[in-house]
Amino acid sequence: MPKVDFSPARDGFQFANYFVNQIADIPGIGKLQTAGRCGGMSYCVLDHYFARRPLPNFKPSDFGDAGVPPDGHPLADYIYQHQLDSFFTLSAVKFVTWTLAPDVGNFIVRGVTDRTKKEEFKKLREAIDRGVPVPLGLIVARTLNDLGRNHQVVGYGYDYDSQTQRMTVYIYDVNWPGQEITLTSGKDDPGWLASGPGKEQWRGWFVQDYAPRLPPPDLARPPAKPAPKTIALTERTARPRGRRSHLIVTLNRLVFFNPEAPDASAEIALEFRIADQKVRWPVRGLRAVKHGTKVKLGRRVEVDVAHDDVLEISGRVAGDVMWSQADGFDTFNWLDLDRDAAAGFFRQRFTRADKWGRGAHSVRSEGEPCGYILEYAIE
Repeated sequence: MPKVDFSPARDGFQFANYFVNQIADIPGIGKLQTAGRCGGMSYCVLDHYFARRPLPNFKPSDFGDAGVPPDGHPLADYIYQHQLDSFFTLSAVKFVTWTLAPDVGNFIVRGVTDRTKKEEFKKLREAIDRGVPVPLGLIVARTLNDLGRNHQVVGYGYDYDSQTQRMTVYIYDVNWPGQEITLTSGKDDPGWLASGPGKEQWRGWFVQDYAPRLPPPDLARPPAKPAPKTIALTERTARPRGRRSHLIVTLNRLVFFNPEAPDASAEIALEFRIADQKVRWPVRGLRAVKHGTKVKLGRRVEVDVAHDDVLEISGRVAGDVMWSQADGFDTFNWLDLDRDAAAGFFRQRFTRADKWGRGAHSVRSEGEPCGYILEYAIE
């Protein structure tokens, strides 16, 4: 039962996460409510742990009926800022991609269950074995509207029964101060059961990025200004356009492969992005594929690119399949949303110096052992 020297009663806050929900206005999604400030509280606890400083000794009764420091209190501001920090880490995108991924993977998409047990549990074990507690992102939501139901905690121990393959994770949950809580999952269990009073059932979890910061010296001093109430993610500002080139991109053929399971099949759909245009295959619904499946596409897309711009061609599992809504890819402007989540991802970029990639191309999607090869041409 390896654990780091961390105790929820000693190293955690004495008050629970009763902060008023904060609203994040995310382009393409809209307003998002978060369940208090679980990420901010978890990060602050880790800051104090690594700095070897005790947390402020506040009790719920110190803050009246609210039970937590009000906005404008230095501790509330500190927690709020770290809540924002927890959203703007590279790993935080998994709150979106894992929410919309299935529990059990298929030919293309890797499931939440498999990724948690085979990848994230290993990351946690390695961190704990080094004596390092880590923040964990817990997934329960299945749609973007429910993103706020996901959660953040601190993982500080684990256990693994090699005979039964039962996994246990010891966590500090800011919703239940002072309590040691475990997440457990048996060999054939798709999710993780929490031992706390809420008995929550989580789909999976991942180790979140975090870098320790030195805590402020005096968290009891009243601030001069209250904290902002809105998290705003702004769209990129469009660059001015100069001279332009006219190109034709032709998607010729798809070849699917799965050499480790040549008889396995799955119903999937793919979506390709050529500059600012999208091409879906098939146009509607899903198509059954297995190892060796070949599909003639014959889709032509005309694009204009500025001479100082980049022509980007990307592909991934179709948004309305993996993401449960047709505009899933537009939500984050096709940033690299967790490439490892699907073997269907690829990205290629061409510039004027590359002559815009004119000629024939063959690109293989990422992920092993399955995926596809797309053959296309630029003229």
